[in-house]
Amino acid sequence: MKNRIMLSLMLLSSTFLTAQQSKVVSAINALGYYQKDKTDIESIQKAKGFIDEASQTESTAGKPKTWWVRGNVYLSYFESKNADLIQQAGGNPLVIAAESYEKAYTLDAKYENADECYQKAIIAYKNLGIIAFNEKNFAGAAELFERVVLLSSKKGTPDKDGITNTAVAAMNAGNYDKAIEYYSKNLANDSTGSIYGQIYKAQLAKGDSAAGMNTLKEGRSKFPRNQALLTENLNYLFRTKQNAEAESLLKLAIENDPTNHTLYLAAGSTYESLNRMDEAIAAYKKAIEIKPEAWQAYYNLGAYYNNEGKKLQDAANNEKDNKKYEAGIKAADAQLAIALEYLEKAKELTEKGSEDRMDILKALKQLYVRMNLTEKFEAVKKEMQP
Repeated sequence: MKNRIMLSLMLLSSTFLTAQQSKVVSAINALGYYQKDKTDIESIQKAKGFIDEASQTESTAGKPKTWWVRGNVYLSYFESKNADLIQQAGGNPLVIAAESYEKAYTLDAKYENADECYQKAIIAYKNLGIIAFNEKNFAGAAELFERVVLLSSKKGTPDKDGITNTAVAAMNAGNYDKAIEYYSKNLANDSTGSIYGQIYKAQLAKGDSAAGMNTLKEGRSKFPRNQALLTENLNYLFRTKQNAEAESLLKLAIENDPTNHTLYLAAGSTYESLNRMDEAIAAYKKAIEIKPEAWQAYYNLGAYYNNEGKKLQDAANNEKDNKKYEAGIKAADAQLAIALEYLEKAKELTEKGSEDRMDILKALKQLYVRMNLTEKFEAVKKEMQP
């Protein structure tokens, strides 16, 4: 009697197992009907019901085939573009498909469809990451791209695009530690120095300027003519008021990129800080030559001549000799006339209402008062009113 009971239980277990495996087969068949006729919504819904049950049943949940089929079913839901079907999926069907393919590959990398599952999971996670990034969900994009890296690492070679994308998304998300981690993974492949620049920016953004300078120095030593690294180094020197040290780097930067007007603007500011005004003026004029609409150069030149005119006017006002006074005022007026020309050109090149234009208007307002240009003064005053 005992032996017969045991036998019955064994038969029952075998029957149950076969029934559950048939759910997977039924899902395959139903999916096949749908793929032949994309209007056969009932078949894809049946396929989902069959595979959902199989994936939640112990006897089939551990089989890679179950998850391969599940991935195919949910991928079909996603590709259908049918809003009702997608809503019925119970979540983002592309996410569910990606996770299903990944699980199939993870369960058995030697499964006959393992390579297909691996490739589809990688592609799905990449596409999901791109969608999230374009929607400015940078944190979510970083997680999805990181899944590409983690999954591809199981084959021994992390996906290079996945590493780069994770770093970029993390940087945009403000997750600087992760950005540094993933940019660093690609340092061995850095042939231009651009990755050093990104790591430097991330370190600076998180407030670790010491580590940032070490990265910048290492990058500059390996790629001394990398313009981006040169610029970052210059910006650091300017921020820390190391203008003398910046001069030699500026010369190298200009040598590398002689048509970059911003470098001449930087050179002009540097020479001004070192009180080498002839060189500063020449640099600003070169910036204008390269880019005639460079309002900053006009403004800086205008500010210089304005200050020179004011100095000459103040000196003339202290003269007791009338001839020297008149000569001083004439010289001051000449400088102010040059300042006026440059500042008015700067105003012309800036947009009304912008902060830059307001700064120019303030300078012009004072200049118009000194030069007794009442009509222009009133026009500027009116424009400055809120």
